[in-house]
Amino acid sequence: MANQDDAIRASEKTVRLLTLDDLELRGSSRDDVRRQVAAGMLVRVRRGTFVEAAEWDAQYIEGRHRARARAYASRSPETIFALETAAAQHKLPLFRVKEERLQTVTLGRAASSTKNVMRHRVALDDADVVMADGIHVTSLSRTVFDLIRKLPYDAGVAVADAALRRAAEIRSGGADELRAKVTERLERSPGARGVRRARVVLAFADGRSGSAGESASRWSLRVIGFRDFELQVPFDGPDGQVYEVDLRFDRNLGEFDGEVKYSDPAFLSGRTPRQALLDEKERGDWIRGRSRDPYVRWMDRHIHTVDTLRQRLERFGIRP
Repeated sequence: MANQDDAIRASEKTVRLLTLDDLELRGSSRDDVRRQVAAGMLVRVRRGTFVEAAEWDAQYIEGRHRARARAYASRSPETIFALETAAAQHKLPLFRVKEERLQTVTLGRAASSTKNVMRHRVALDDADVVMADGIHVTSLSRTVFDLIRKLPYDAGVAVADAALRRAAEIRSGGADELRAKVTERLERSPGARGVRRARVVLAFADGRSGSAGESASRWSLRVIGFRDFELQVPFDGPDGQVYEVDLRFDRNLGEFDGEVKYSDPAFLSGRTPRQALLDEKERGDWIRGRSRDPYVRWMDRHIHTVDTLRQRLERFGIRP
């Protein structure tokens, strides 16, 4: 169980962009920079802009999209980013997405895409474009509308869940407002590609989901055959504590246990990985001992496919 999306929290650390001038102040000539890029010490994110390789390698895909967008916008500030890049700017998870090319919108004359930048010629209303961290991106509702038509179901659910949660954090009633806006967009686009998929995803989306792993797990459980879902189920713990269990599905309790919370300082909160593991074990033992419902936990490797999660559940005797 995690209270926020694991990948996003770990990847929200801002990447330091280094220009040639920055590197020169460090004592590196242009020839030195070329050698450092060739040796894998620096990563070129855009012509004239670099990131230290160790910092780049530590980033999830969301952080890489944000870094590339910042580098691009520094020279082309009117660029509008969309799809995966806009999602990253909105702090939405890109669950198992591998597309790292920048996604931009061309409003006028069509421009060719490159190996690093995808340019989409689409029509946008003024309300479709907002500023996020100083960069022009498609609005939250437009970004969700675009991605849930494009991504696989589990990734689309992760995006929609996180967007609803973020909208609720922005203001009271924000989640309902966002759902209504995306629904309206889908109703206005009956023949658009992926609309049927998007309707299923949006109807299933729930902003109470705490992480992309939880969202993907819930979708897999639906595919397996479970239908009755309750999220963030309160459970009385010791000494007056209240534990929230990720899911109750058809009278079973289940939790996605993201590995990052045993390694990322943001989750450890000063604890050692060993102590974090012991705390989770004690918590799990308490729930298992007090609950009348079957209780199972799974990790990233168990949601690799629907079948791997099904196999995990069946080992505990849990079936639809």
